[in-house]
Amino acid sequence: MAHRSFTKLRTFLISATLLLGATQVAIAGPTVDQLSDCLMKSTTATDKTTVLQWTFVALGNHPDLKAFSNVTATQKEALDKNLATVLQRILVEQCSAQTKAVIQAEGLQAVGDSFQTLGKTTGEEILKNPEINNQLKGVLRYIDLNRVAQTFLTPGLLNKLGL
Repeated sequence: MAHRSFTKLRTFLISATLLLGATQVAIAGPTVDQLSDCLMKSTTATDKTTVLQWTFVALGNHPDLKAFSNVTATQKEALDKNLATVLQRILVEQCSAQTKAVIQAEGLQAVGDSFQTLGKTTGEEILKNPEINNQLKGVLRYIDLNRVAQTFLTPGLLNKLGL
């Protein structure tokens, strides 16, 4: 249960960083890989912060999360503008050839798919932050680890793990 809850939370955090409604790509074509590589190389730490802030605020619009967010309309508009500037610079200026190749070869949705690597990397960076990591660890205080161990650490499983 503890691992499952942590995994669900981690998956949620990583998914939250994905841009443009990207979906899971079974097999990315070479143009998607090239655009993904360009996105990774072109995105600065400041850009990643902009993406992270915008994603956080966007998620705060969900009815189940609204009570936890007090972002003003002015702040939201500023974040929209900042993200638009970042996306335009990266897609139109820095990675324009790769973006065009993806659209021609695989369609517009594949541009969103190209953001998966960037989203995954950003999500992993988020989880390395000590404050975030402490919050995630805090959940473990409320999970009965003895029950988890009794449920999952059966002799058959221990044998498979070589223990």
